[in-house]
Amino acid sequence: MAENAQKGQEDILPLLEQIKTIELFDEHEVRAITRKLKDYEHKSQRHTKTKEDYLRYIQYGMDLLKLIKQRRDKFGIIQKQSDIEHAITDKVNCLYKDAISKFQDDIRFWIAYVKFCKHFHFKKIASHILVKMLQVHHDKPKCWHIAACWELEENKNKFGARQLFLRGLHVHPTSQLLFTAIFKLELDMSTNDQKNETSGNNVSTETDNDMSIGLKRVYIIYQEASKRVKDIKFIIELLNYTKDYNNTEKLQNKIVSDMIEEYTHEPLMWDTMARRELEGLVQPSLSNAVTQADGSEQTSLRDRITACNKVYQTAVKKIKTEEMWSLYIECLIEINQKTGTLPNFKRKLLKTALSQAYQAKKLKEKYYLHWINILNAEKKDETTEEKLKEILSVATETIPDSVNLWYTRLKYLFASEEEEEAETVFSKAIQILREKSLPLWKIKILYMQAKCPEKTEQVFQAALQTKPTIIQEIKVIYLEWLVLSKNIQAARKIYDDLCLQPPFSLEMHRKMIELELMQPEVSLKHVRKCNEMSVLQFGKNNTSVWINYISFEMKHGDPINTGKLHERAVKTLEPVLTDSFISEFSLIKAKSNDLDDTNTDDTDKDISN
Repeated sequence: MAENAQKGQEDILPLLEQIKTIELFDEHEVRAITRKLKDYEHKSQRHTKTKEDYLRYIQYGMDLLKLIKQRRDKFGIIQKQSDIEHAITDKVNCLYKDAISKFQDDIRFWIAYVKFCKHFHFKKIASHILVKMLQVHHDKPKCWHIAACWELEENKNKFGARQLFLRGLHVHPTSQLLFTAIFKLELDMSTNDQKNETSGNNVSTETDNDMSIGLKRVYIIYQEASKRVKDIKFIIELLNYTKDYNNTEKLQNKIVSDMIEEYTHEPLMWDTMARRELEGLVQPSLSNAVTQADGSEQTSLRDRITACNKVYQTAVKKIKTEEMWSLYIECLIEINQKTGTLPNFKRKLLKTALSQAYQAKKLKEKYYLHWINILNAEKKDETTEEKLKEILSVATETIPDSVNLWYTRLKYLFASEEEEEAETVFSKAIQILREKSLPLWKIKILYMQAKCPEKTEQVFQAALQTKPTIIQEIKVIYLEWLVLSKNIQAARKIYDDLCLQPPFSLEMHRKMIELELMQPEVSLKHVRKCNEMSVLQFGKNNTSVWINYISFEMKHGDPINTGKLHERAVKTLEPVLTDSFISEFSLIKAKSNDLDDTNTDDTDKDISN
């Protein structure tokens, strides 16, 4: 092993000499590169080589190649280009060979090696590796996909790629990855077939003439895929690919007909049919469930939207689920977002669908909120107001755990100055939402501050009797309100009580320190008290409370105290946090010294001037 390591290190010496000779790097950098390469070479020759050893060495080689290219571009150095780069790529190539030999089961090495070969145009090596990869990893559809894509993209061999996809499907007959890839390939090839076909070449039956030879192959692949993979999303994916190709209408109709027959119970099938109507795509009817006027292509936007809406209306009668209604409404929202034409018509369809879903109790939270926003944006009259109140009420009853719906309802009542009803709704909501009700407390506090300032204190006191997570947040807001509405003395008095009452809040201490530092005359005594409480309550598991305290003493207090705080912190903190704290302390200490040196230099300049 030592001999191999020595030989490997000797092999890289000419490379290092060449790098040094053409002055791509300075002596210090060359020594660093030498040290790194020798270290990696030694690890790669050990008896107990690990995957990480190979991966790190390979990565270092690639990084070195990238750095060499950057240096060449920067300094315009072109000497020894083939020798230096070739030596490094050859070394990486050998590392990959060794890695896949030693760790054949790890697919990462095979895939990375193929990418490496592609990057450096090692086509013959890659082809050989792909053959070996399929021998070892024939049980992985991804490997067949990689090999076929290489044949297609690098060798420009569509027929070879087709054979690999088919062989892969023989081993993995339910692979969506392979079916999708060969489906797209056959679509591409069918385009060329259509160009080459002439009407007089073959005698065919009427059925044979429905599609070109190429599209028939595509349809055969589709039929096999749909037989093996029973997944509506997969079928829709295949159908959508056909839309990108010309003259595939007959193929699309066949796929759509099969989809209607087999997946009528699937909401996504109806969603796809409706959206195809919106795009104006020709398609068969849904077994008389949806009647098309004349089967011709829809050209008018209004007609296309109407046909789309008709499909959804049929769908929600057949599939009475929240998912079906959501797909319907989502499509109408998208239609409404395309502004410019038919705004009133689009909005009317959306409002009708929202109302119908609401009556069916199948509206999701997001669609309730969307509907509420629509009504809020409309001109207010008595009917609209009543409808809005009704929707808000039913929404919170239907989805009682929705913070957003309760918040929206409460916001509306406060804006309408219906204080009595708002109070009733608020009481009910906080009982249901419990620890999630913080947004409701916040909006109530804001309302009281604006309309009934004398009741604000009462609301704060009530909030401080709720759940621990809410109390922690409210403490912060309360202190800020006290300073703004009264004075710092009032806030200090309340802080003295709150800081001793669990649950303890680090944010409250930070807020009080911030408020103290904003005063015209900073009280060191009171800021120190806040810092002392924060380190007392959180100093065991939090380094930032110590760092903040030390920073305060450096900037505003007495720098002599920093040594004592450092000693206390090291004794108090959990052992696992001590090193982190010491590093942070050293950093702020160094910055402070740099600042002192700068100030001294400025003073010296002033004196010399």
